[in-house]
Amino acid sequence: MKFGIQYLYWRKDLDCQNYIPYLEKAKAAGFDCLELGDYLVLEMPDKAVDELAAAAIHNDILLTAGLDPPADCSLTDDAAEVRQKGIAFYTKAFARLEKLGITTLGGNMLNAPPRIPFHAYHEREWESGVQSMRHLGKQAAEHGVKLCIEVMNRFESHLINTARQGRRFVDEVGLPNVKLLLDGFHMNIEESSITNAILDAGSTLGHFHFVENHRGLPGTGRIPWDEVRDSMRHIGYDGLMVMEALVRPGGTLGDAVRIWRDLSGADNEDELDRNAKRSLEFARYLFDQGTL
Repeated sequence: MKFGIQYLYWRKDLDCQNYIPYLEKAKAAGFDCLELGDYLVLEMPDKAVDELAAAAIHNDILLTAGLDPPADCSLTDDAAEVRQKGIAFYTKAFARLEKLGITTLGGNMLNAPPRIPFHAYHEREWESGVQSMRHLGKQAAEHGVKLCIEVMNRFESHLINTARQGRRFVDEVGLPNVKLLLDGFHMNIEESSITNAILDAGSTLGHFHFVENHRGLPGTGRIPWDEVRDSMRHIGYDGLMVMEALVRPGGTLGDAVRIWRDLSGADNEDELDRNAKRSLEFARYLFDQGTL
């Protein structure tokens, strides 16, 4: 099993100009992967892209990314021109991801803005989303990219809230490189059973956010990680487990994801680093030794 960490673990603002220091932190802590998670990956000049790609190779670190479409680019909108903007947004990203060696792209791709009444639009949005993802999946495949649609809680999305819904959606899309992304934080809100959610996803599970019920590092909350491990083994999951721990309040990131109290358990940067390493040790022990 390979483990990664989201670079935003170390940040409370969304104004990062350089991913490389976080790549080096991930390497020093013993991670296999660094996940990028904002629009900087699309805005970097070509020189910075080359430097990041070289740094990833030098440090033997895989890169993954998460990208939500901008608000005016919904892939499920009634208006064809809005959906096309969403498709264009992702299409432009694929070439950049390929240059960075990124083969897994996740995110809340179906973050259609809530409408009232929801159910009056739900079926239309679902079908529009399926058609959009079929189009994108074919384009992503040309760049060697796997798309992983994140199953989100009801407060952040209304189309796909459970693994079972996600499985049905991905089955309708019907492309081998369109998969699901499950996240411990969202599962804790929506799923009646962590085990059954992973079993429901089955072969459609393409990426996993290894994070606690409060969005902290694994081992600091109450997610039943033994259930996660056993279920992953049952379905034969061999993808990445990425710690998307978002823990720091008081900045633009904290405001965006509603972090109102410090979840880091750290007083300084060095302690943040140590906590990440400690959580990785917990994760490797869990999957290597098999008992908690």
